[in-house]
Amino acid sequence: MTLRADDIFEPGVATTLTGVADGLEGQLAGDLARLAAREGLPLVIVARDGQRLAAIERGLPFFAPDLDVVSIPGWDCLPYDRVGPTANVLAERLTGLSRLARGIDKAKPTLVIVSINAAIQRVPAPETIRKWAWSAAVGNVVDMDELVRWLEANGFSRSATVRDTGEYAVRGGIVDLFAPGATGPVRLDFFGDTL
Repeated sequence: MTLRADDIFEPGVATTLTGVADGLEGQLAGDLARLAAREGLPLVIVARDGQRLAAIERGLPFFAPDLDVVSIPGWDCLPYDRVGPTANVLAERLTGLSRLARGIDKAKPTLVIVSINAAIQRVPAPETIRKWAWSAAVGNVVDMDELVRWLEANGFSRSATVRDTGEYAVRGGIVDLFAPGATGPVRLDFFGDTL
């Protein structure tokens, strides 16, 4: 049986699906995201908790490797707790929010996955996220002094050698940095102002 968007979605009306068997969320999410993409829309899944969110994410590479997945996790601490969320959780959350703030590719099936806790937490306005996010690609022209100011303004600490999350080092035309949420440090090699 082939699903059609008209069979599931009604324009302007939120659709809720329940009772999906454990392990099949990834397959259903992929199928529904592809249907939503035909209408130029992303699919949003609100998981009941962080464990369910992680289970859905684990199934997606197998069932739907073509999806553009934007994951927004909740904090790993309680409100009014003495400790705040870890840097990795903050980085994952801001990465997802900045991807949404920049806009999604309507031609590609997109899945936004969020837990209930993450969905009810306050977030900065999209304009603020766009203003404070930084991204670059090989071949971009980047002012190294402006990058260093951005790193300092966003809590990175300068060190001689980058070893821990949140550190950066500048040596000539090279900037090493270890961003929260990254698996390891990265090296930005500049030729003049070209990355």
